[in-house]
Amino acid sequence: HGNVAEWVLDQHVEDFYKEGDGKVSHAPLAVPKTLYPRVVRGGGWDHDPEDCRSAARIASSEEWKEQDPQLPQSIWYHTDALNVGFRIVRPLVEPSEEEKAAKWDKSEPPQIDE
Repeated sequence: HGNVAEWVLDQHVEDFYKEGDGKVSHAPLAVPKTLYPRVVRGGGWDHDPEDCRSAARIASSEEWKEQDPQLPQSIWYHTDALNVGFRIVRPLVEPSEEEKAAKWDKSEPPQIDE
């Protein structure tokens, strides 16, 4: 809740937290299977008041790229999402080489259905 909503890793799944059946999860994650919709959280300057809170989950849309003059080359430039940003985070303890390789050090980007 501030100037921009934040991109997060999750796939947007309607009622995702209800799937936990009331159980506490310390690291809930809807692993992405498709490019859209993904989750942005926290609301930004152009969101309605109910979306300007940490728990607010807003679904991304391919329509956020409609004004991009370089489509399809610049696939991550969302010209119509002026109120969305990101936060750089890192773990307190550096992951092992195996953990890094499994999640981030891929020579090929993950294949996601569009």
